[in-house]
Amino acid sequence: MITKKEFFTHMSELYEEEYQDSEGYRTFKEILALRNKNQLREMKELTEMDKKHRLAYRHALAANGKELTPRQLDQYLSVIEYALDSRAE
Repeated sequence: MITKKEFFTHMSELYEEEYQDSEGYRTFKEILALRNKNQLREMKELTEMDKKHRLAYRHALAANGKELTPRQLDQYLSVIEYALDSRAE
């Protein structure tokens, strides 16, 4: 199991800045706990979006009250990808 410290270290190295988002770690743990294959597939599809689809996704999130900067969205998708990769190990 990846610790919170290991998670923060990974994200900090990935984005070359100190990462201390506890919400990101909670998301990471929630994805690790998922058992629904459809949800996992949807998560994987999120990480594979091109730039155009990422913009559309940001707009959809904003329309639902969750505004993210492009960097925040990239970090969110990196959290998902790291969790999915960790599940595979």
